[in-house]
Amino acid sequence: MSRPVKRASVSIYCKIYTENFSQAMIDRYATGKEIYNFLLRDAGCCLPLKGDCNLWYLGSNEKFGHIIYNERVWHWSWGEASFDTVQEFIDAVRRDGLFTKHQYRKLSEKIEEGRMIGDMYQITDYLSEKIKPSTATSTERENNHVI
Repeated sequence: MSRPVKRASVSIYCKIYTENFSQAMIDRYATGKEIYNFLLRDAGCCLPLKGDCNLWYLGSNEKFGHIIYNERVWHWSWGEASFDTVQEFIDAVRRDGLFTKHQYRKLSEKIEEGRMIGDMYQITDYLSEKIKPSTATSTERENNHVI
């Protein structure tokens, strides 16, 4: 007999641009996997580029938002978004056993990546640099490493 899947009451929202943040996780009763997938899902705000995960906007948006997890509430106003808040949230979900170690580690890595980006308006530039092909040839790369 399988164990029942743990679920939690969750609501995740932030205002970006004119209302571009997904509302798929507002007032939900969700599993850890559903929360994880939502946080890493492409927000679609850097088209045609892909990879701007929802988590980055929670930590860097300029407007307002909230994360509600069971009885815990994190709310921020204009200019107060923080990756510390997102980290506190994923810590709480992990403590309750809804995230696996792998999921928690991956989310923590994305938070650190978001801290490096810093500003939601820099996400497009970051993704562009990340996918930019190297202009150096393999011979040039080898010559750069010759002593």
